[in-house]
Amino acid sequence: MPAGITVADRSRSMADLEAVADEIRALGRRAAPFVADAREDSDVHAMIDAALTEFGGGLDIMVNNAGGSFYARFPDINERGFDAVVRNNLKTTFLCCQAAGRVMLERQSGVIINLSSGAAFGGSVNQPVYAATKAGITNLTQTLAVEFAPHVRVVAIAPGLTDTIGMRAPYGDRADEEVAMRAQSFAAQRLATPRDMGLACVFLASDAASYVSGVTLRVDGGGRAAEE
Repeated sequence: MPAGITVADRSRSMADLEAVADEIRALGRRAAPFVADAREDSDVHAMIDAALTEFGGGLDIMVNNAGGSFYARFPDINERGFDAVVRNNLKTTFLCCQAAGRVMLERQSGVIINLSSGAAFGGSVNQPVYAATKAGITNLTQTLAVEFAPHVRVVAIAPGLTDTIGMRAPYGDRADEEVAMRAQSFAAQRLATPRDMGLACVFLASDAASYVSGVTLRVDGGGRAAEE
């Protein structure tokens, strides 16, 4: 049976989420939009309950992609800014892993895929709290791979710089120039795309990765290797 996909976000309207769901349906898959704030435990449980009700069966795959950050040097970050990034990145991953893990462990099957970052392996002067939370996600992934074994796998991907609307936004008319310039620092000579991340998730969720757990896969076009 084709996979059923719940599309969840806290800041997008239901109309926006429905549009994404329609794109998935056009590919022959079932989809259901859901507005949820992954920083809130009650919303996370409601989201998972809605998915189970909508599609029946169990929860097979959970992709934790909630998060955010801002640019600032360490001395300029106040407590409120620190708390916001930790809550957006690490707390959301914690809550979603905990809620999904309970369902998957009861069924003795499932894969959890967390979104870390290349910054987890080398730090970031301009986003130090972001880098710290992503390192925390990588470590949490290792811990849960043991905690949830042997029936539930927990893995992560660490994207390199990805060409998205959000990445381009600050550069306005110079976005293409900025993307081209930054691409030169990657062995692949291009930035990642959201599709690259999606395909990595498909691999990690598939039977081809049935013996893969506790790892964070770098999907960065050789960017970190070039730095090293």
